[in-house]
Amino acid sequence: MRCVLPLLLLLSMPAFADLQLNYNGFYGWMKKLQQAEYSDITLTFALLGERSGQPCRFYSLKLQSDQHDISLDTAGNGDISLPYDEALKNSNAVLSVLQADNAEPCQIQFRLRSRMRLAATLDHTTLTHYQRQFDTLLDDMAGLGKYWLPEVSGVIVQLPDASVTADMDGAAKSLTQCKDDRCEIRLDDSAVEQAQWQFSQRPLYLLPLISSGTP
Repeated sequence: MRCVLPLLLLLSMPAFADLQLNYNGFYGWMKKLQQAEYSDITLTFALLGERSGQPCRFYSLKLQSDQHDISLDTAGNGDISLPYDEALKNSNAVLSVLQADNAEPCQIQFRLRSRMRLAATLDHTTLTHYQRQFDTLLDDMAGLGKYWLPEVSGVIVQLPDASVTADMDGAAKSLTQCKDDRCEIRLDDSAVEQAQWQFSQRPLYLLPLISSGTP
């Protein structure tokens, strides 16, 4: 049994006026996701405000080395379009952020989530498949530190907005807690395999639900 430590779902790094992070670390995580056993999950990177969680304000965001000077784009939610490129790794590139003056301090966030488009109806078999991939990848990324990781106890269903409704049978209701635009689904040994969740719109993606060790 792994000991319970603080939540590992988001690994955050503070980003002040001149932040530089080695690209090799990002590349190593992305490389793991090329393995067949992780084919259904992905890892996203975002530059967000430390307090607000809103997209960071910055002057420039680049990958730089003695051979590269690549400007990067961010999505409206702060996600960074970070390439998977062995040449960048071999040249010891760095991710460089020049933050805007007087802006809120920023952080890089890493988030595991499902890769493929989801159906509006999800079943127990599908959700446990993702749970196992999340759990196995976190162990793989942690190495020997996996024995101190909290467990992935289920999945979080991220919905397009708070108006999306979920129609559930009795088995599914006993495992589920929905609030605003998210539903937390715990998948323990007592979970009923026939449970189903019917959403009024397709969910955006699944996230790992991490055990907190608290009541």
